[in-house]
Amino acid sequence: MRHTFTGKDDTIYTLMVQLRSRVEDAHLKKDTDELDKIYGYVEWCFNQRKRCFDLCNAAAVGFYEHLVEEENTRLAIPYRVSPDIFGQVQSLFEWMLEREVEKYKELVLEYNRVNHTEFEC
Repeated sequence: MRHTFTGKDDTIYTLMVQLRSRVEDAHLKKDTDELDKIYGYVEWCFNQRKRCFDLCNAAAVGFYEHLVEEENTRLAIPYRVSPDIFGQVQSLFEWMLEREVEKYKELVLEYNRVNHTEFEC
């Protein structure tokens, strides 16, 4: 994808939007290799917060926050997002689902079940 982003208006946020689109397609195709690459890269970006806040922020608001919008990516969160990251972006999930409180509660309960965590709804 690196050759796709050559315009002066392209940013890391542009990349995160593209990755989100690709992750949705990969979920539909059940392409676990592609899913591993995308989620792994975004996790790496998120974990760069001490080195580059913009990279971490782009991963949070350009990628993770929007995973709750589509059912297939929302259902994958418990399996694809680490507990450390989930805890840090949970408020974004709650905000994105503020009009669908039951979906938010289901997400947190399922996350806790799968990951043996105790996040509050």
